[in-house]
Amino acid sequence: MKRLLRIVGILLPAVCLSFGAAAATENSNVVVTVNRVIYPGQVIPADAVVETRLRRPLASGVEVVRDVESLVGMVAAKTILPKRLIAPSALRDAYAIEAGQPATVYFRQGGLTIAMDGIALQSANIGKPIRVRNIQSGRTIAGIVMPDGTVSVEAR
Repeated sequence: MKRLLRIVGILLPAVCLSFGAAAATENSNVVVTVNRVIYPGQVIPADAVVETRLRRPLASGVEVVRDVESLVGMVAAKTILPKRLIAPSALRDAYAIEAGQPATVYFRQGGLTIAMDGIALQSANIGKPIRVRNIQSGRTIAGIVMPDGTVSVEAR
């Protein structure tokens, strides 16, 4: 009985380890691709994303997108072709403010708050600098994009 328990104690972890290795190998052969051409600037919709099984393993050091969550909702920085590997550098986050879009600009200092309307002169993500043109005066103002989609201007 002790001998049987010893054999089971040795074989059980080995079997579990081999199943884990097989599952890891199976997942490493699956990448995410698209089923149609996605042009630069287009948002990648969920219905365009498909999982593709690789015929052979990738070379070491090659980085590709492997999960659907990291692809859906991203914006193509380069043209993405169907059934081709997608490099992370071919994607970018969607901009919080697009060039030409109206933006509310706020200047806050102590208890003073000044708000104005402007037009974004460039696209930017949250926390990034952006240039905005004041609609009334035509002057260009530099600020930072806030999470709520407004622009915050600091005193110089």
